Amino acid sequence: MITVRLTDSLTPVFPGRFDGPTLSSFSLCRNEPFSFQMAYRITEGPEKSVPFFVRVETELPLSCYYVGCVPVIHTDFPPLEPTPPVGPYPDVLMPKAVNPPLTRVETWGEVRYYESGEKTALFAYNDSWQALWFTVNENGAELPAGTYGVRMELFSRKRAKVGEASLSLEVLDAVLPPQTLLYTNWFHCDCLADWYHTEIFSDRFFEIMRDFVRKAARNGMNMILLPAFTPPLDTPAGMERMTAQLVRVTVEDGAYRFDFSLLERFIDLCREEGIGYFEHSHFFTQWGAAHAPKILADTGSGEVRLFGWDTDALSDGYVGFLRSYLTALRGFLREKGLEKNVLFHVSDEPNASNFRAYEAAFAKIADLLEGYMVGDALSDVRFFESGLVKLPIASAPHAADFVGRGGDIWVYYTGADVGNGMSNRILTISRERNRSLGVQLYKSGAKGFLHWGYNYYYGELSFGLADPFLTPTGGYPNPATSYCVYPAPDGTAYQSVRQKIFAEGLVDMRALQLLESLSGRPVCEAVIEKYFGACDFYSSAASPGVLTAFRTEVNDAIRRYAAGKK
Repeated sequence: MITVRLTDSLTPVFPGRFDGPTLSSFSLCRNEPFSFQMAYRITEGPEKSVPFFVRVETELPLSCYYVGCVPVIHTDFPPLEPTPPVGPYPDVLMPKAVNPPLTRVETWGEVRYYESGEKTALFAYNDSWQALWFTVNENGAELPAGTYGVRMELFSRKRAKVGEASLSLEVLDAVLPPQTLLYTNWFHCDCLADWYHTEIFSDRFFEIMRDFVRKAARNGMNMILLPAFTPPLDTPAGMERMTAQLVRVTVEDGAYRFDFSLLERFIDLCREEGIGYFEHSHFFTQWGAAHAPKILADTGSGEVRLFGWDTDALSDGYVGFLRSYLTALRGFLREKGLEKNVLFHVSDEPNASNFRAYEAAFAKIADLLEGYMVGDALSDVRFFESGLVKLPIASAPHAADFVGRGGDIWVYYTGADVGNGMSNRILTISRERNRSLGVQLYKSGAKGFLHWGYNYYYGELSFGLADPFLTPTGGYPNPATSYCVYPAPDGTAYQSVRQKIFAEGLVDMRALQLLESLSGRPVCEAVIEKYFGACDFYSSAASPGVLTAFRTEVNDAIRRYAAGKK
């Protein structure tokens, strides 16, 4: 009665169309999360709607989500060709229990069964496809090697079987190495406070934040933006965003005292949820390093704004403050064992026109940052060539200018970087292009990846608060560019398909590192060239099938070389 097809994670199941391959088997490493979809629709019979529930039989740990769609009503963005269609796009992962208990109800003269405690009921329709998303081993535990079955049966509320599907999964006798890539999405605390109408850094705020951080770490993010002071990002000159300042500053007799207790609470929470690295908020304003960020302090007669847009970056007062602060902060980081785990920023996205301003600003504090990671998002390689920026975070379209010049590099992209086959995670980019970044990062040797929006729900320059469930474009032609999780009504984060696909790319990178450890880098590069050509940041997989075939060949090679090592 219900047509059921298991398919890979890379093929979108749009309500109006689904033509993906049927997945019957695949392989994964022992500690690898693996996702697939169950597409379903009524294709035969007179029924227009059939409510159902799913029973799953497997020995594997399995998570289940209903894939919700969001309305994309604007897609005409010239770098992205051909123009994607407007309409509903599957992205929101709404959690469902696997095999929840059933409640027997006698009503309308018959017996029906309902899933107890489930908020998302399942219905198959005759005029649209839908999907459930399943992730095996979502938390990356080490599973015993072997072959496992996954069998799914669909039942109507009267407990009549109305559909079924199954697949076989081989868990290879191989363990992926730990993730070496440092990966951060900017975490916007003010957006959470605004969306949930809660005081920033209150107890309730930290409750909400914990789940958002947990979902980030689950999907490969291991570094988080640390708002010691309100991050000077996406803020018009002369205006302010909500204060998000973790460090309490007191001024007494012209001297500064710093209270790090709230900062410590933030850090400890993140560490508890799996985040091991932190990036300090920028010391100077975006796009030029001309001014100080907003910094509040208690002067004894109340809280006042000490510094902000009216503060020259090189002023004696601000430079003196920064040097006092960094001296105190270094002691705090040493006590927390974080000296090697913090990335400092000077100013975001400087360009050639403000090279000297950036250079002058950094010079005021460079000695106090010696031995720490210090880097910024760049497009102009001169900042790196000159030795001014030791850790460049290169814009993906310009990454080739930075690769191979010695030293470590990171990479970042924005929602505008979508032309000529580039990888991106916006809603209208194909999933195989999203996931291809992992291969690109491996090939380039990049040590880190930065994105500007984990949960940024504001519009351009922080005006307005867009509902990502209803207006994922948020005024942009590149929908969902600024976030990869959705704010659920209960204060938790709904993961997204795009977030899972991106994480799969990070797993691909680890699989290549494993294969390299077994066989040498030339073997990995040969496989990459076969499926990606001369791989750079403009080289993405041409289709879901290409990326699936690539990963199959990598797994086959891991199996073969691992067996030879024993």
